[in-house]
Amino acid sequence: MVFAFYRGCRLKKRYIVIINILIVGLVLFIIAKYANDRATESNRSSIASFEKMTTTTEQIIANYLEDEQHLCDIWANYINRSAEAGEPMTVDEAISYIRKAKISPEISGHLIYTDDGSMAGISTTAASTDPSDYSVNYSHIDVLDHLEVSDGDGVVNLTRAYTNPQNGVQSIAFLNNVQVLDSDTGAMRQGLIIRVVPVSRLEQKLVFLKGEYESVEISLIDWNGDYMIHGKSLKNRNFFEYFKSYNPMSAQEYNRVVDTIRSSIGSMHIRNSKSEDSVIAYTPLSGLESWYLIAYIPAKELTESRSIDWLLLGIVTVGLIVLLHFNLLILRSYNRKLTAAAEAANQANEAKSHFLSTMSHDIRTPMNAIIGMNEMILRDSKEDETLMYAESIRTAGNTLLGIINDILDFSKIEAGKMELLDVDYNFASLLNDLVNMVQRKAEEKGLTLELDVDPAIPGILHGDELRIKQVITNILSNAVKYTKEGGVVFSVSSNRCEAEPDSVILHVSVRDTGIGILPEDLDKLFVAFERIEEKKNRNIEGTGLGMAIAQNFLSLMGSSIQVESKYGEGSVFSFDLKQKVVDWEPLGAFDAAFKRYLSERKQYTAQFTAPKARILVVDDTEMNLKVFVSLLSKTKMQIETADSGDAGIALFRRNLYDLVFLDHMMPDKDGIETLQEMKACKDTPNKSTPVICLTANAVSGMREMYIEAGFDDYLTKPIDTDRLEAMLLRYLPPDLVEQATEEKEEAKSKSDALQSILIVSEDVGFLKRLRERWSNRYNVVLAKSEEQALAYLQKQEAIDSERSEHE
Repeated sequence: MVFAFYRGCRLKKRYIVIINILIVGLVLFIIAKYANDRATESNRSSIASFEKMTTTTEQIIANYLEDEQHLCDIWANYINRSAEAGEPMTVDEAISYIRKAKISPEISGHLIYTDDGSMAGISTTAASTDPSDYSVNYSHIDVLDHLEVSDGDGVVNLTRAYTNPQNGVQSIAFLNNVQVLDSDTGAMRQGLIIRVVPVSRLEQKLVFLKGEYESVEISLIDWNGDYMIHGKSLKNRNFFEYFKSYNPMSAQEYNRVVDTIRSSIGSMHIRNSKSEDSVIAYTPLSGLESWYLIAYIPAKELTESRSIDWLLLGIVTVGLIVLLHFNLLILRSYNRKLTAAAEAANQANEAKSHFLSTMSHDIRTPMNAIIGMNEMILRDSKEDETLMYAESIRTAGNTLLGIINDILDFSKIEAGKMELLDVDYNFASLLNDLVNMVQRKAEEKGLTLELDVDPAIPGILHGDELRIKQVITNILSNAVKYTKEGGVVFSVSSNRCEAEPDSVILHVSVRDTGIGILPEDLDKLFVAFERIEEKKNRNIEGTGLGMAIAQNFLSLMGSSIQVESKYGEGSVFSFDLKQKVVDWEPLGAFDAAFKRYLSERKQYTAQFTAPKARILVVDDTEMNLKVFVSLLSKTKMQIETADSGDAGIALFRRNLYDLVFLDHMMPDKDGIETLQEMKACKDTPNKSTPVICLTANAVSGMREMYIEAGFDDYLTKPIDTDRLEAMLLRYLPPDLVEQATEEKEEAKSKSDALQSILIVSEDVGFLKRLRERWSNRYNVVLAKSEEQALAYLQKQEAIDSERSEHE
């Protein structure tokens, strides 16, 4: 039902996405269409405005040129009327008149002879190079070539821009014919009166255009395209040549463009010398035959300046408001449904957690009795057939526990509650545990287990020992399970980590001669509940979770499993893992020590005895109490039991204990309630006694819950002997712990051969780590206080004294 709901949600979500896309697409289409129309209209309007500006500019320039020509005509008429009246002016008199008549100091007047072709005469201003030289000569300037000077109103006799020979300033000249008297010969001479105006004066008339069009440039050209005034962006000496250079076209198209500019008013797009889009507007100059005004501007300047388009903004705003309103309506509906679905999912998750908790407890509780009692059979029975049956029970029980643990671990990973717990650990001890777990399975199948362990690996490392052990155990177990003949090679080496000098990179590799994996099946290896070649391997136990869990653990530790395999020949599983180094003292020849262990392996013996230790075990199941007492029978500890919380509280209040084990799931009063009442007892002698929780509940978050509730630690059922004894060694006072009787003789002979070393410290963990490190080289004696140390020394003195007397 939930699946159907989510499927429906996905379908509806798809429809919403499609509707949103359609609405957004429609809005964007309208915006694009409107913006394109507006851009086209705006561009057309901008060009029309630019053309209008060009026409206005032409009128301004034309008026200015006519005014300047009119002033030149006044000079010429005055001089010519004097000649017509019979009182002609000499050249000097004419120049003197012009000096008085000209208004601006920037403007100068030249009078030159044209009847003898000398083109020489006098200027109203001296040469800039010689203040006493007023002579002027135009023979070397082609500005007057082919120029026909006409009389009459409205006619402008204008030269192109040239360099004024008197001062070197870029100028234009207005002309008219005059007659003057040659003072030397008394004859009348034909000449030209020239009004010379700087180009800058004309440009000043165009300053007002810069306000609207900052980059506009004005040029004046003649019929051939030669410049009278030259804009800086228009290269070359001729406008038509410039146009042809940067705008490739056929000769026919070029001639059409030239004819258009000469015969009409308009505009066109062109490319400039940088291949940028530009606009020119053109118009003929009034009063000047075959002269044209060209206005140039970059095209982007006509389109960059745009005011806010309020209509476009309004359309977009309305469209988005409609879209937002539609989405809000849909989202409200979905939120209600998703809230209901989330509540249902939470309830389902809670039900799942409750089921896992119940399953864990209900299966582990009887399994505790089965495995515990079976362990006692394995320890005490002398009959081979009985031991064979018991061994089969242990194998089946461990398999079942492995399946339960895999499901619980996967549940933690799914819930995101799997956390790493980094501790200092002895790497040799970790290897020993791993090999012990796999060796028996390999022997049962007739397989060899070879070790290749680098002796230079540091002895004490820091990391999550439990998860590393679980990862390697999964890989080794799979190698044995899927190998029918041959064997497994387990290799471990290390390299210093260059990035972190206090760390090493462990390289772990497991090679087998098993069935191998097809290339297309490699991706299935790490998929939960996915088993490779299920039909072919149906007789091999497993849930398909082991490798998925191992890969997830390594992912949390920043690594991953690499696989190389040949189908029918075998596989290699490996990974690299960074670990911090606590002690760089090398591991030594572990593989050689393991071979010795295999040859000397015996039945179980207790690791220690503690006849003076007193512990309390509280559990409502009588069979669990029997299992607990039986497992610790050889330790000779004083074990008292209680079958309920109230009975346990009574004993806790009355007697002194070194350690308390308290079951969690009990009727009437559970373990947490019992612990709270124990902690609340004011008259108990057990104020600082550690309390360990016994639980069959191993789902995610349980450890944190027990620690938060006040327990010092917790131990899961079924009870593992090694973990139980490790827990006892961790929490029992060291002075109460003795070596087991069977080990004392070995220890005595060892101590006779080794030098003794006495270590005193209040830190029990520190003492244990030193014993692990130095027990192979020294007879290590630990003391938690000065009193213990003095007692040991006194005892040792007595032994030495007795030995001396005997000798």
